[in-house]
Amino acid sequence: MPTILFIVKATIPKDKEEAFNRWYDEEHCSDLLQFRGAVSARRYRAIMGEDKYQYIAVYEIRDEPTFRRLMESDHMKKLRAEYDAHFPDSERARFAYEQVWP
Repeated sequence: MPTILFIVKATIPKDKEEAFNRWYDEEHCSDLLQFRGAVSARRYRAIMGEDKYQYIAVYEIRDEPTFRRLMESDHMKKLRAEYDAHFPDSERARFAYEQVWP
């Protein structure tokens, strides 16, 4: 089964950016990786071509059934609630992509 990339884009108010990066790096990514079937996590900051979102997190998930389980899980509900509690004034968007090659 093909790998899934789960991508979360975010824009954070300037005064919360340092706290956001620290929390995301030290807590949030590792919390998501505790879900069985989550393979990797990486974060990036936009340097060109992105007008709306400053940051993206890219999570590799084993396959689509695992991704679907993650999205419906209590684990994901908890992660979203923690994000919302820490950064209620952020803007974010979520995407998922299925690997098509190789």
